[in-house]
Amino acid sequence: MREQRSQSKDGSRAGSAMTDEITVSPVEQYHAVRSQIEHEDNLVSQRLSWLLASQSFLFTAYAITLNGPVQSHFKSFEANSSLLISMLVLVGIASAVLIWVSILAGIAAMNKLKCHFEACVDKKYPAGLPPIQTTGIALRGGQLGPVLIPLLFIGVWLVLLLHA
Repeated sequence: MREQRSQSKDGSRAGSAMTDEITVSPVEQYHAVRSQIEHEDNLVSQRLSWLLASQSFLFTAYAITLNGPVQSHFKSFEANSSLLISMLVLVGIASAVLIWVSILAGIAAMNKLKCHFEACVDKKYPAGLPPIQTTGIALRGGQLGPVLIPLLFIGVWLVLLLHA
């Protein structure tokens, strides 16, 4: 890669204009895109872990609040108990929706990377390398958990909200 730079009066270089494009071999491109897909996949896994941890905490808080004493020594606790239950449900729904959207964004990013790579190499993978990402039912089946588990939590929270 060559860069054309102009020098200012004091000898420092200012501004640069690209004169050549970077050429990357299909194998190098394969490894770069595969690395990005692995990174996105790790982010999806982390987001799913965040979801499970946050929902576990919120369901525990919800159960503890429900099982608290009906009458308390503190009147303010009695008044805030029903508010706390409603807030826990709303936070549960909101966090599940936000994490679900971020999981969908990660899956979309992986799909975009895969499609971009396939378009660049004209769907002809470099010799001796496996596909850049699993395909077909294995891919879709593997994505079912991260996509559906947040919806399951959202559904449970909605039932609790409507039932209360």
